[in-house]
Amino acid sequence: MNYVNPWLSLMSFVYFIVAGFISFVLSRKLVEIYLEKVETKFLKSLEPIIGTVIFCGSFGLSLIILYYILT
Repeated sequence: MNYVNPWLSLMSFVYFIVAGFISFVLSRKLVEIYLEKVETKFLKSLEPIIGTVIFCGSFGLSLIILYYILT
């Protein structure tokens, strides 16, 4: 039976927390830049969608990186 190295498990948990925080900060910063550059009310109303897409994209990318690190 194969056992996972406990240090890898611990570091993966820390990686999840750090990646989530960095994704949140990145999405918040990019949404602020987006709102500064956009003029119309319709495009400003898309702010929650833009923030969600940026957060999910950056967090998903960090999970893909973690996958390739662990395999």
